[in-house]
Amino acid sequence: MSKKIIVADDNRTFLMYAGLLLKRFDFKVLPVENGMEVLKLLRLTDPDLVLLDIYMSDMDGYTVLRKIKSDKQTAHIPVIMISTDSSIETVNKCKELGCFDYLTKPLKIDKLHNMLQECFFAHKGTNRRHLRALFNKKVVVTYEKKEYELYAETISEGGIYIRKEKPFPIGSEVLVKCDLEDRGSIQIKGNVIYTKKLFGDFLSLPPGMAILFQELTENSAKTLKFYIEDLMAKDILDGQEEKAIER
Repeated sequence: MSKKIIVADDNRTFLMYAGLLLKRFDFKVLPVENGMEVLKLLRLTDPDLVLLDIYMSDMDGYTVLRKIKSDKQTAHIPVIMISTDSSIETVNKCKELGCFDYLTKPLKIDKLHNMLQECFFAHKGTNRRHLRALFNKKVVVTYEKKEYELYAETISEGGIYIRKEKPFPIGSEVLVKCDLEDRGSIQIKGNVIYTKKLFGDFLSLPPGMAILFQELTENSAKTLKFYIEDLMAKDILDGQEEKAIER
């Protein structure tokens, strides 16, 4: 089940951007525009996290954070503070009041993602979830010295999902060549860890196989990471345009 995050900011443009970004990370987003709404929603929804702007008109983030942490029913909920103010004094004040961490605007995809991973997964000893984006491009996969031109559905820092009606056997070692547009192309060794022959369960993906990348070189890892962030940013901008058209 997706985790619920309250996002509180009196800037509607930021709310829309943050909401689209968090949805790409598979979170359920509850947007609100003022501090009073945060406090009301906390009791009604029991969220997993609050993303809270400091400077809101009716009740500032400091006051909201103080109320959250002083109430036994809500004190356990982690709060990440957000603001354009990056001063040490402001950051320290928020941490003294009990926030989990602090992010400056504009939000950076990798920093937000890493902080969410730390908040929800790292302290529980679970593996970090990689950034994942829709890829929708052809790749060249080499398996047993034969090349296959296949269609990749999604790509992440850790692997890729490739369409194939008859996937290679689980455990197979392959070489994947990906064209990353302006960032050039990379070749990555990987192993098939999951196969799917019919539509249905696993994220409604088409028949194909999930390939887990083996250890990447430092340059390849950076190139792939930046490219995935580019894809996510484009996806979010497209989503903003769709929202604007809907209105």
